[in-house]
Amino acid sequence: MKNTFSRKFTICTLAGVLGAAFFGCGDDGSSSPSAKGLPAEVADMEELETYGCGMDVIGEKVYVTELEENYECDGEKWFRSYDQTKPSSTSTKSSSSTRADGKGDEGGDENSPDSEKGSSSSVAPSDGASSESKNGDLSSSSRDNVNSSGTNLSSSSVASSSSVKSSGSIASSSSVSVVDPATVVTGTLTDDRDGQVYKTVTIGTQTWMAQNLNYAYTGVPYKFSSYTGSDSSSWCYNNAPDGCAKYGRLYTWSAVMDSAAQFSENAGTKCGYGMTCTPNSPHRGICPEGWHVPTNEEYSTLYANIGRTSPVGKKLRSTTGWYGSYNGSDDYGFSVLPAGYRDFNGLFALERFNAYLWSASEYKFYNAGIQRFNYDIYQVLQNEDNKGKGRSLRCLQD
Repeated sequence: MKNTFSRKFTICTLAGVLGAAFFGCGDDGSSSPSAKGLPAEVADMEELETYGCGMDVIGEKVYVTELEENYECDGEKWFRSYDQTKPSSTSTKSSSSTRADGKGDEGGDENSPDSEKGSSSSVAPSDGASSESKNGDLSSSSRDNVNSSGTNLSSSSVASSSSVKSSGSIASSSSVSVVDPATVVTGTLTDDRDGQVYKTVTIGTQTWMAQNLNYAYTGVPYKFSSYTGSDSSSWCYNNAPDGCAKYGRLYTWSAVMDSAAQFSENAGTKCGYGMTCTPNSPHRGICPEGWHVPTNEEYSTLYANIGRTSPVGKKLRSTTGWYGSYNGSDDYGFSVLPAGYRDFNGLFALERFNAYLWSASEYKFYNAGIQRFNYDIYQVLQNEDNKGKGRSLRCLQD
């Protein structure tokens, strides 16, 4: 009993530090999934928003009567579901329903949301079936079988998504075949600017850097509102050199896109914070010559190459470095590392827990696309988030 309490206290303390309840911390060591308390139908979006959309209800759908549409939880926010099958029957709110204000219908507390926010706006390939949850976390079968936005779609019913637009709309394509890991070709890339050597991997027709970029983009000071204190817009995790050696550098999106046009190919593209961008296609950004910043569409092709009937995120992440038992299988040598991120105010967070890779896809003035790998879900989220945060970058060969 003492050991059980000790383990529970440690887990709950960790969740508090991260600002997110990744695990349930009930007195009996478990908590009932909030999904069981969600109504099948609500009157309007205002009512829907009273229900918390956290990791415990990822993939759950609720029908909004006023809009005559299903809305689905991606672990952070409610979005219009791609499954628009109307529920066969309606139900009223359960007495155990969890609301966004932290109180259930009987006053219960809600699990805290994930500490690192970002709205989900486009979808990587589906990984499969159910979304049963346990202890406020997805079960191993669910982690292996949900798609990037939590949508539960069978592999036989969905065409491959190789053309996800930056606006979030999805065009289906059946032209991308699943690549056998045995056919993957490995190689190296030498960056002529600083002599650094990177591993590369060719998956299907795409050749990717198999390590995060570590080019020191130091000529442009960081400027974001009142947060300054940095003469660079790229950083090592915790400002420690070994952070760069391990994970590569963390860049703002403006740095990734080379808004300052240190490389002439990017002149005039104006990909800074607070302004719309007119990037080249492909857009070199700060990648080595002959390489470019990948778009959401190009990432979607990668996910389609990995295949829909398998946990895409698990097959792309590294076999070491992730928290607890959440290492990947790295079947294709892509080796995503949990490098965490840098926030606006210079604080670093979620090393060993999450990975974020910038894309060249823009979402209006302030947000751009990221590929998000959560430690406890074997899926990939194509999110949008603020251009001022520090994220990792993988480059794709032209």
